[in-house]
Amino acid sequence: MKKFDYAVVIGRFQPLHNAHLELIRYSLSLAEKVVIVLGSARSAPDIRNPFTPSMREEIIRACLPEEAERLVFRAVRDYPYNDHVWTAEIQNVVGELSEDDGFENPRVGIVGFFKDRSSYYLNLFPQWTFEEFYCSDKRQLTLNATEIREKYFGGDDSWRSLVPEVVAAYLDAFRATEFFPALKSEFDYLGKYREDTRFVGVPYKPTFVTTDTVVVQSGHVLVIRRGFQPGKGLLALPGGFLAENLTLEESAIKELKEETSIKVPVQVLRGSIKASHVFDFPERSLRGRTVTFAYYLELAPDLREGLPRVKGGDDAKKAFWLPLSALGEKEDEFFEDHIHIIRYFLGI
Repeated sequence: MKKFDYAVVIGRFQPLHNAHLELIRYSLSLAEKVVIVLGSARSAPDIRNPFTPSMREEIIRACLPEEAERLVFRAVRDYPYNDHVWTAEIQNVVGELSEDDGFENPRVGIVGFFKDRSSYYLNLFPQWTFEEFYCSDKRQLTLNATEIREKYFGGDDSWRSLVPEVVAAYLDAFRATEFFPALKSEFDYLGKYREDTRFVGVPYKPTFVTTDTVVVQSGHVLVIRRGFQPGKGLLALPGGFLAENLTLEESAIKELKEETSIKVPVQVLRGSIKASHVFDFPERSLRGRTVTFAYYLELAPDLREGLPRVKGGDDAKKAFWLPLSALGEKEDEFFEDHIHIIRYFLGI
């Protein structure tokens, strides 16, 4: 008899490394089934999340072929501005699984290790027993998937000793796929960007301030298709860096007009602002610490004229009105956290 019916392991596993694998094996020793919750589902591929949930499941299963029946995988979206929704989604995953298995009161443990601030999520499930993971090799507890990705995309092969052989073979094969060149190009761009924007002579990293606008009319939201890196080709909100001679609101309206050429007078746009909010999730941008001030605009319906004409300009390859009903199917095409900003204002 195992200690738990289910052991829950939460992670992005981008990629799976040696400590991850030992964590899963330890969880298998504790429970009849291990529920592996794969984070960052439905995120657009980037150098932080290069592998889809199905790819990550394939990798983990390939490392543990003898445990196929005892591993259960579920992919969960990120909710950087709403921990409650994220927590409820994981609770529902375990609840539905236990119901399917006929358990009324399953014994559930959540297994993990308090490594840094990113491990705070382990505190969000007090109804489950926390089981701390003790790695046989203490040095492995310092393994960092970010460092592995940096080495992998940067051409430093020392990452190979940090991952299981199966994972190394998978990453070698991934280099030959159609996805790798764009990710490599983005990695190189971001590396140069950080170098070009670093402070010289002071012990601080720069913090960038941007503005974004969520413009809604008649069940549609105004979006752009990015024309340049980072996130070239992805959907995004109209926005940009704060102009030094403008207020936040003025800068937001200026960027909106420049990137979409929206046929609405500036005074009407400013009068249509219904709300604003600061979005400051520390990891929201791969460019570096970037805080955005977003404005929510509701334009009055116009049965005769319909949606205002828009046209991509400045950094935007294209601007168009996206039906709100299409947000779900387009979710994995959005740049950074822009889909979450939209959902924050719309409450969906």
